[in-house]
Amino acid sequence: MTLAYRHPVEQDIDLITSITNISRRETAYHHDLTPAELNSETFDDPDYSPEGAWLVFDGTIPIAYGIGVIEEGRIQAGLDDGWVEIDVIPEARGCGAEEELMRLALDYIKSRGVGRAMAKIEETEGWKKDLYLRSGFKSVRHFYRLARRDKGDIPQRKFPSGIEVTHRMLKEMSDDEIAVFTEILNDTFSEHFSFAPEPQRRWTRWRDACDDPWMVSMARKSSETVALCVAEVPMRFNANHGIQSGWIDLLGVTKAMRGQGLGTAMLVDGMKWLESKGHDTIFIGVDAKNDKALGLYISLGFKVENESQVYHLVFEEKSALH
Repeated sequence: MTLAYRHPVEQDIDLITSITNISRRETAYHHDLTPAELNSETFDDPDYSPEGAWLVFDGTIPIAYGIGVIEEGRIQAGLDDGWVEIDVIPEARGCGAEEELMRLALDYIKSRGVGRAMAKIEETEGWKKDLYLRSGFKSVRHFYRLARRDKGDIPQRKFPSGIEVTHRMLKEMSDDEIAVFTEILNDTFSEHFSFAPEPQRRWTRWRDACDDPWMVSMARKSSETVALCVAEVPMRFNANHGIQSGWIDLLGVTKAMRGQGLGTAMLVDGMKWLESKGHDTIFIGVDAKNDKALGLYISLGFKVENESQVYHLVFEEKSALH
């Protein structure tokens, strides 16, 4: 096997999409990406640099893709890190491509002056977990994926007094509405592990690129937006797995409104929207250390089905300076 490495160009987006989807389909919850969706996260993203990405070919056959990304928003938020992602089609693993991609990505991130590399890996990605551990990464956080499968009627939950809820399909939201959504997202998630403020442009790009139906619910009290819930119908995932599932992708409540049942009511509202579309399986993710959220989800019939972990690698050269 003779391997060749080069930086990608925008015309390679179909190749990158194919490698990414083939590599990740062994994970339990991977949603196949379209070229437009992946393009919104790469060439259309100002944080993406082709100099930090590599395609690998065995002759003329594309077999792997690796990337190191430094997000300016994370640096501004004081998170001194970059993310590494390696994807290799199953039949090409073990040929040395993954190790070389890891070396290239880590060298790129270190050259940008950050102190550590990060990655999130599903428990079913055994080959990837082994690669990162061999490269010196250590687990720093656990996350659960929960499912509610055909549990019958979803219980009713009333909204607190004075709350008004609006529902908008992401595809139909204006730039101004996306700005409000991004603001409440950043507010309600500000205390979450490793969170950095999301730029509005990321969500406008996703609105324009994504094919799946996303329902965005936002709660207001007087003139203030105080909570959000985002529910998604993953059409390609459902077709590939022969199921009718929906996902609660985001759920957040401002600090001042917590403890009043608003989060529960927003979650139930999103679940009922998915149910109304005929989806009898609902997935949701949670930080394993978020006991309150985990308890809420279990009380509504969700069960833990899968685990993922965030890993990091602290660069010795940088840590020695502090």
